[in-house]
Amino acid sequence: MSRARILPVAMVLLAPLLAACAGNDPTVALLVADRSDSASRAVHVEAFTDRVEATCAACRVRVYDAEGDVETQKNQARQAEADAVDVLVVVPVEPDELASMVSRDLPVVSLGELVPGSDRFVGLAGGEVPVQRGSDLEAAREVLMGEEQAMTYVPTRAMTERAADVAVAFLADTVPEGGADVDGVDTWLYEDVRVTVDDLTSVLVADGAITLDDLCAGTTARRCVRWGLR
Repeated sequence: MSRARILPVAMVLLAPLLAACAGNDPTVALLVADRSDSASRAVHVEAFTDRVEATCAACRVRVYDAEGDVETQKNQARQAEADAVDVLVVVPVEPDELASMVSRDLPVVSLGELVPGSDRFVGLAGGEVPVQRGSDLEAAREVLMGEEQAMTYVPTRAMTERAADVAVAFLADTVPEGGADVDGVDTWLYEDVRVTVDDLTSVLVADGAITLDDLCAGTTARRCVRWGLR
């Protein structure tokens, strides 16, 4: 798939959709690859739920965790359809294995990696979401201590909230702004960022991915003072 490079746009609440989603308690199903994997940075489950419920008062989110197993995720997709959810958002375990997992009557939004046959896609301009050892906070502390020269930051919350907006927009039969048609799929792409010790606060703290208190707690406290972070 060719990929358009799209700069992230400011996220705004979809207030006009509130009325459109007001009836019948529409349900958005979120299928995650492995919620317990701190190295998986494609989705922030709580942020997704909060965003959907903030932009569609009557909407509900149902979360399915495949725990890293593709067959489990296939079954969860089928179960979600059987439960008559209105939109399916999937963070795939194995994208190609999930092709044609549900009927064409159920809208599918891919998050992180594109599942063949999806209607809409939110991901990274560079392709797959890079895997790192541990969480953003753990990676940032390693950079601060000089154990690593840099880390790659993925704007997980922005991507997650965009996927929530895209899902809610399906319920109102609209398409959010800021996307592009890529090979017939409405697509929103974000940039990952290489972060060095000089960028820890201007990127990670500023974006809300970590807090300065957490970054500079315990064994990294003196290092923060040395680098002028405290």
